[in-house]
Amino acid sequence: MPATSRRFDGKPETAADTRFFDLRESGYRGPIDQDGHRVTTGRAKEILDALAALSDDGAQQ
Repeated sequence: MPATSRRFDGKPETAADTRFFDLRESGYRGPIDQDGHRVTTGRAKEILDALAALSDDGAQQ
């Protein structure tokens, strides 16, 4: 029996996909990079925090 995919297109999950979905399902609402890892430091984090502060909900972790 093939594994179930959480991707919208039904294709098999990559390692990055699995990390992404696992983070979201664990309740993490912060930024995630293209490799499926939390973005917790650096310039990208600063930019995303500034954008979140401008949004209506400001969802961050």
